[in-house]
Order: sequence, then C-alpha cells, then structure tokens
Amino acid sequence: MALVFDHVSYTYAPLTKRQIKEGQEQLWALEDISFEIEDGEFLAIAGHTGSGKSTLVLHLNGVMNPTKGKVLWNGQDLADKKVADQARGDIGVVFQYPEHQLFAATVYEDIAFGPRNLGLSADEVEERVKEGLELVELDYDVFKDRSPFELSGGQQRRVAFAGVLAMRPTTLVLDEPVAGLDPASRNDFLDLINKLHERGITIVMVSHNMNDIARLADRVLVLNGGKIAGFGTPEEVFSHAAKLREIGLGVPDAQLMANELREMGLPLEERLYSPERLANAVAALLEGR
Repeated sequence: MALVFDHVSYTYAPLTKRQIKEGQEQLWALEDISFEIEDGEFLAIAGHTGSGKSTLVLHLNGVMNPTKGKVLWNGQDLADKKVADQARGDIGVVFQYPEHQLFAATVYEDIAFGPRNLGLSADEVEERVKEGLELVELDYDVFKDRSPFELSGGQQRRVAFAGVLAMRPTTLVLDEPVAGLDPASRNDFLDLINKLHERGITIVMVSHNMNDIARLADRVLVLNGGKIAGFGTPEEVFSHAAKLREIGLGVPDAQLMANELREMGLPLEERLYSPERLANAVAALLEGR
C-alpha cells in the first residue's frame, strides 16, 4: 500500500498541561482516522464544510504531521522530513483553483519549474513539459510560448495540472478540482481526470458532488466532525441515504429517484443506480406489467 493512515488524529490547538489538568476537552480536526489507499484506485473524499477534508489532504504528502498516529508512504513515516521530501515527488497535490498559482511568463516556463528543481537536464525538462501538456490534452507547439494569463480559465487549470503531472507522480490528490468551471469545462475536466486514472495514476479526489463520486470513484471515504462516517464502495456508502442525510450529505440524483420510486411501491432492486441503469430498470418493470 502506498499510503496508510494509522490512527491519525490532528488538532490545530493542542491543550496545555494546565488545560489538561483542568479537564478541558481536546478539539480534534481529525480523530482516529485509519484507512489505506490502494495503488491504482480512485478514492473520493466527501464531507460537509468543516468535516476535516482539507486537513486530511494536507497530511497526504507530509505538509501536516499528525498530533497522534502516523501517515505511512511505502512503509515510511511522512513525519520524517527526508521521507516527506521524497514523497512529494511521488504524490502530486492540486488544490482548489490551481490556476491562481501560475506565475511564469510562458506556459513552458511554468510547467518546467518543478522538473528543473529536480536538477534534470534541459532535454529532460523539455520532455517533461511535452509530456505534461500531452496528458492534459493541450498542443505543445500551440501553447508552449503563450502567456498562461492569456488563456481561458479551463486552459489555465490544465496548465496548472500539467505542471504537477510533469513531476510524474504515481498519486494525484485533487481538492475540488472542478470548482468554478462552467458545465462544459467541468465535464471535460472530469473526463480528463478519469483518463489519468485509466493510465494507472492513483486518484484521491475531494468532492461535494455525489453524482461525480458515484460515476468515478472505486471507494468513498466520508468524513463528519473529523471522524470517518462511512468508507466503502459507492454502492455501500450510498445505500445509507438516511445516515448521509443526517450529516448534511445527499446521494446521487439517480439514487435519490430510485429510493423515492421504491417508497412509492416500484419493486426496484437495492443497488447503486446511474441514470442509465435506473431508466433501463424502470423500463423493464413497466414492460413486465
């Protein structure tokens, strides 16, 4: 397993000895989190605002270290600075609105920044830039000399992604990667992320959109109040609609409709429904009447 959370707890404000003596209760941003990220999987992380998602993301490559417990990368503790430095070449993190971090005069220079810091030769850097642009489906010759600030919002985000991909990570951590995009760009980006996963990159994606999670993820980790509130396949997680509703989350639209149709008496199977699967199931039941 490339990444393992072993009973991880984190607080932004550790109690002093006096506070502990006075019996004050520690407030945890994350509390006793244990799970493994499997190589090559697509893991979605869901939860309402303040559930601990962003704090967890910052633990994935050693930007933050647990107050208690360990985060292990290939069996090594990310609290070790040398291990964390190595891991950051293997685990690429893309935060919300990554285009805000573009800074160079040209697309080429922006993407080349990371590979150059690895001490690669000019030829190797150029190869990485070409590779990064190819992965995000932007033409090298068309975009390399353009200013990133003259591009559309969707193109800027692709350039920001290319800069991370040029480091050749095996794991890509995405924090709300389609936030702020128009519907067409949003769908294109989700398709791009899925293609990266199909190439063998492990994807960890924070998202509030249950439809996206149901369509793309192999497993879902649900956080609530810094604790794990659910963990399993989309089918397993979204079968607990009432529990999700209690913590402020919904289920995919097709699943919600299936649940409502079942409550109305339609004998639909207890399973995870995509829009297509639900339409086919309803059509089959109506034909059989």
